[in-house]
Amino acid sequence: MMSVSKDAKDGNIFERALKEYVRLLQQRPVLTKSVTNACVSALGTTISQLIAPDPRTNGKINWRSVFAYTSFGFVVNGPLIHHMYAFMEKHMPRDKKYSAIKRLLFDRLIFAPPFLLIFLYYVAIVEGAGTDAAIQKIKDTYWTILKLNWTVWTGIQYINVNYIPLKFRTVFGNACALIYLVVVTILRRRSAS
Repeated sequence: MMSVSKDAKDGNIFERALKEYVRLLQQRPVLTKSVTNACVSALGTTISQLIAPDPRTNGKINWRSVFAYTSFGFVVNGPLIHHMYAFMEKHMPRDKKYSAIKRLLFDRLIFAPPFLLIFLYYVAIVEGAGTDAAIQKIKDTYWTILKLNWTVWTGIQYINVNYIPLKFRTVFGNACALIYLVVVTILRRRSAS
């Protein structure tokens, strides 16, 4: 008599991982989204440094920068995004008139600007820039980065806040952010050549 392997019986490893992830999203949504965000942030930052090495580190990985992005993903981004999406679901339910545009405008005009400000300040401080340098970096880059954010992320966020199920919005945004980070890094590297 042939025995059925555990993988065949329980599905392949990817199916099992997805089932476990969904279970964790149900049981511990904030923690799961925070860990997911931290992992994607670490991966994205590391990949971007490998693709476009920082001359200040002689092409070596800047682990302090990786830590800054990773810790922001875990401590700030994961929990904050989770609660922002829950707020939208409660106060802008899908079945109400104009909810799709209200959700998008809330995300793009109310949430994104201060979120980006917090992100820039946090990462600069954790990377060791100090308060004055962090504020200067914000002055130098905020408006340019916010316009880029509005340009690139508006379509993605429209899909995310209106068509992606609530429990998967953070991971969908993480996947898009990873792709975005790699593409921007490649473009930055080409323009520097």
